[in-house]
Amino acid sequence: MEERLVLRMMGIVSLAMAAAMLPSLVCALNQEPEMVLPFLGTIFIGFALGAYAIRTTVSQRKMRLSIRGGAVFLGLSWLYTSILGAVPYVASGDFSVPKALFESASALTTTGVSSVLEGAPYPSSLLLWHDISQWLGGIGAIIIFAVIMPQLGSSAANLFSAEVQGNSAERTMPHIREAVRVLILIYLGLTLLMICILLVLQQPPEMAVKLAATSISTSGYLHYRTYLMECNNPVLELFLVLFMILGSCNFILYYRILQKRVDVFWKDTERRWFFGLIIGISLLVAYNLWRSHFYDLFQSIRYAFFQVVSIMSTAGLATQDFSHWPAFSRLLLFYAAIIGGCSASTSGGVKVSRVVVLLKVCWQEIKRTLHPRMVSVITMSGRPVPAQAIIGVGRYFFLYFIVFIALSMLYSLTGSDMLESMATVVVFLSNVGSAFGIMGEGTTFEALSSFGYLILYVTMIMGRIELFAFVMFLHPDFWAKKRGW
Repeated sequence: MEERLVLRMMGIVSLAMAAAMLPSLVCALNQEPEMVLPFLGTIFIGFALGAYAIRTTVSQRKMRLSIRGGAVFLGLSWLYTSILGAVPYVASGDFSVPKALFESASALTTTGVSSVLEGAPYPSSLLLWHDISQWLGGIGAIIIFAVIMPQLGSSAANLFSAEVQGNSAERTMPHIREAVRVLILIYLGLTLLMICILLVLQQPPEMAVKLAATSISTSGYLHYRTYLMECNNPVLELFLVLFMILGSCNFILYYRILQKRVDVFWKDTERRWFFGLIIGISLLVAYNLWRSHFYDLFQSIRYAFFQVVSIMSTAGLATQDFSHWPAFSRLLLFYAAIIGGCSASTSGGVKVSRVVVLLKVCWQEIKRTLHPRMVSVITMSGRPVPAQAIIGVGRYFFLYFIVFIALSMLYSLTGSDMLESMATVVVFLSNVGSAFGIMGEGTTFEALSSFGYLILYVTMIMGRIELFAFVMFLHPDFWAKKRGW
């Protein structure tokens, strides 16, 4: 049965999560004896459940997943990993269950925020686990697919498309097994390259690893969120911008470059729009900061460019407290957070490709009104966009709007005002988790109620596994065994 194959793959995920906790266990053995048992127990649970799942489903290795089975696996894998990752937080005694789920999901979904105040005591082993899990979250399901892809058939492309959240993923994966392996190597290579560059820039080794992991995974979490402000290093900021952009571009384009198909990179519509949006929004923010006499011209360009890249890539790093910037600049950052990065990247958001398609649809309708007999085709990278994909983009934006309204209303029950509720939902749904508030003063989640933690936990998971996939889980027909799946 297909359920057994899903269970087998969940077992592989469980083993991978348990193995990823081993460095934190070593750290606990050396520095924090009180954290040994929490990590040891969690690793045992992960290995035990994983081994049992694989052993009891060994006869299902040659089965193939349907689209329904793939969607179930993606949803359950994100939920399971966030729950298993929360166990050490709860076992430490410093986190309640909702708070621990919030902390775990924040790392794995690369949202990159914390319920712990800046500078507050944070067990070193837990902090290491937070860093490791957010780096793993950068490649998310791609790491999982590198293990399970040999067991999948034609539905593999459907699974990959569901994760990368873009309308151009299907046309880029002709040999999915090879491509996934190469993508992981690219991700590892970029991380190591960034570490080397940061060491040359005389960053402490520990901070070099943290900055590299947070920039390429676009998670952006640093326990000391004012670190970059204190460094005040333009060269460091320039390289962080470069790698945040690399992390938020379509990784399959890098695969094409390795295939010596550089023309695919230059012709890619989404990539061109992404760069154009970054430049355009940065110039507008810089002009607003300069005209408002916040900084001189050079500093306005410098801080605006860094912050726009950070927010649009959904990394959320900060070199200035932008919660005090003019309303116009903060509103542009708010829009950038909604858009996010490119498909097949580590970024969140609604994705640039969807925004481009929707804009082209609107422009096409305007031209049709003026010229009723005109025949035009919407293209991306020189190729026609299928009608079904265009309809899907429209449905997605409508669903995003509905979910945004519902979650904002629910979060407002925690006592947050209207603008703060809207901004919080956007940054968590887009997995931005900015270091400071986009719509107002810098905010902290240390004193949030259990209800608030659970709402934001669900918001982060929804942002990472796709809105349609999450909503499908709530429909009774999805769980019925029908041939249509």
